[in-house]
Amino acid sequence: MSAPPIPAAVDVDAALLTRVLRDAGVTADANVVDVVATSIGTGQVGENVRFELGWDRDDTSLPVSVVGKFPSASELSRATAVQVGTYVREIGFYGELQTTVDVRTPRLYHLGWDPDVHDFVLLMEDLRDACQGDQLAGCSVDQARAAVLEIVGLHAPTWGAEIERDWISRPDAERIELLATMYAATLPGFVARYADRLGGDVVDIARRVVSSYPQLASAVAEWADASGAWCVVHGDYRLDNLLFAAGPTAPAVVVVDWQTVSIGIGPADVAYLLGSGLVGELRRAQERVLVGEYAAAMRARGIGLDDATAWTGYVLGSAGGLLMAVLASQIVERTDRGDEMFMAMAARHASQVVDVGLLDLI
Repeated sequence: MSAPPIPAAVDVDAALLTRVLRDAGVTADANVVDVVATSIGTGQVGENVRFELGWDRDDTSLPVSVVGKFPSASELSRATAVQVGTYVREIGFYGELQTTVDVRTPRLYHLGWDPDVHDFVLLMEDLRDACQGDQLAGCSVDQARAAVLEIVGLHAPTWGAEIERDWISRPDAERIELLATMYAATLPGFVARYADRLGGDVVDIARRVVSSYPQLASAVAEWADASGAWCVVHGDYRLDNLLFAAGPTAPAVVVVDWQTVSIGIGPADVAYLLGSGLVGELRRAQERVLVGEYAAAMRARGIGLDDATAWTGYVLGSAGGLLMAVLASQIVERTDRGDEMFMAMAARHASQVVDVGLLDLI
């Protein structure tokens, strides 16, 4: 028997949502009778849609909406996602890892996946009482702290564990060589597009980090091997991928967009978040404190991570956002907001790289 077709956003109707929510145990006999779809979010690799639900009865326990995630409508973004395994990783996380970790993620109602053509659908709870972070505006120290402590729920359960999945990438020699090639290939386009607006200092740091990537990857591996500290990381742990409580019923932080999940070092997620989310002097004043709080939270979970080791891992992870800006800006559909986001990431992480002394290590 062939698998059922994967619906596109336009195919999601009342009958489909009734079936999905019954299968998920949300309702036993209520029916969705009306659906209104609205695009949400600013993702460039996937399409996110909110489905407002009308039910055949008044019942406050029934959800008033759900969120669906689908492949990007952009041919470039979709082709890139297929090539680098973006959709495979997110489907793998929700299908195989979500229930094994403690980080707060949306409840999954339905997962559909066709690996032959990379069609997929994720139907999830809509956290309406939460607000998406704003990558351009940055965040408060309290928001940064909440996000730093939340990611412990991903790192601690997988710290040193053997995660054997075909879809999850590992920092082996083949992948390091591939990434080094991709960074080098996309750097000229990044420079041509943004150099005039970013300035020479940021471009020079980007060039140095890209050219030194193999040495950086080697230093990361030495750090991880010495502390037994490979774990599952989010890989794109920034404000646009976080939902913060905006009402009394919402969790403090919810983490979304698991398209870059991989094996890496935990403090790199923290560096990525703080480097892009805390702006300028705020980051400089708070990052050591927050890295120490991360290390303490890991120790409370039974992970032997001292503050000094956590800080070194943080320093080694500080180039992640800069490298992401170089690469991602050149392989997804270009938008005005995307340009602003990639320039903000590049400038903030370049400053972070210098401030924490990464260049002295590579």
